[in-house]
Amino acid sequence: MLDMNFQEIFKQMQDQVDKDDSIFATQPYNPFHIKLMDPNKLYNRALNPIEAKMIQSIASIDDYSWSRDSRGGLTTGFPLFDESLDGGVQPGLFLLASQANVGKSAMLMQIAQQMSDKNENVHVAYHSLDDSANELTPRYIACKQQITISQAKNPSKYANEEEVLEKRNEGIKHLYRNANKFSIWDSNDGTSVEKIEQRIKEMKMHFPAETKLVIMIDSIYDLTVETKQLQDKALHEYVAKLVKQWTVAYDVVVMCTAHLRKLNGGRRPMTDDLKENNRLEYEANFIGLLYNDVGIHEENAKVYWLDENEETKQPVIEMKVGKNKFGSFKGTRFYEFMPNMSYMIEAPPEDARRYLASVYGS
Repeated sequence: MLDMNFQEIFKQMQDQVDKDDSIFATQPYNPFHIKLMDPNKLYNRALNPIEAKMIQSIASIDDYSWSRDSRGGLTTGFPLFDESLDGGVQPGLFLLASQANVGKSAMLMQIAQQMSDKNENVHVAYHSLDDSANELTPRYIACKQQITISQAKNPSKYANEEEVLEKRNEGIKHLYRNANKFSIWDSNDGTSVEKIEQRIKEMKMHFPAETKLVIMIDSIYDLTVETKQLQDKALHEYVAKLVKQWTVAYDVVVMCTAHLRKLNGGRRPMTDDLKENNRLEYEANFIGLLYNDVGIHEENAKVYWLDENEETKQPVIEMKVGKNKFGSFKGTRFYEFMPNMSYMIEAPPEDARRYLASVYGS
């Protein structure tokens, strides 16, 4: 009896294998990437509309999964940040949130610069709804070339510093060469969600199909709405929902800065501190909460780094991961910040442990 049951089970398994061979095939370039050849053979009948929609979704999602590179997404240029995201940036809504003058705009700009430099088939569109392109371009050059913002902004003042001017010129050349991978948009180009969505559509039309779009917005709270009369909380909730919809409808990355409400006592922020917008917390796929101990406590700061050329404590930007739907990491990353260059270096694990000990006193 047991032998008969085993034989029946074996026959059923063999029948299933034979059926699979007639329904599924592997892609010639990848023996592990399967393709459904004839959907109607699944149930030996024509699919109804609900089944057909599900089959199409499965195929599209599997194709998309295989199209991602081995890192899992686009690199930010910060290896530990990428690791926090299970390998890199994927389409979704990312927030870098802090109070004023912490360094979130500098971090967003540096990530934009590094993403456009270090990824193939990408275009990063950086939108500043506060600062003008005249302010942003020198910051980009300073960060890229590691010269001061003043040197990038006012080259005539440094006419006798040939090395500085050569570095600045290399930065200008880099912007020219990378116009296909990086663009800057300011308030003169429009601050409304309608204008930015139209821009996304135009980019999808003008760039090759394989181009991955990254939309940077500084800040999401400065976005306006032309077609609806909304105020305060209702406006912020509408914007949060719409911006998240872009990530799905157009398969784009949207990375924004966001403001936090005033924190009493200089405490470190939490996701609940997102200003007037529970909807934004809900819609975001990733929230990085930024904190600058030197910016708040100055010489009494406990988390800082020392530059041999500076007498004062230098800021370390803490990024506490408050929400992460791309990976399991919920800890803190640290970035040694040079404000005069708008440039930061991601602290390696050994330095991060030292900074963590300073935060928690152990």
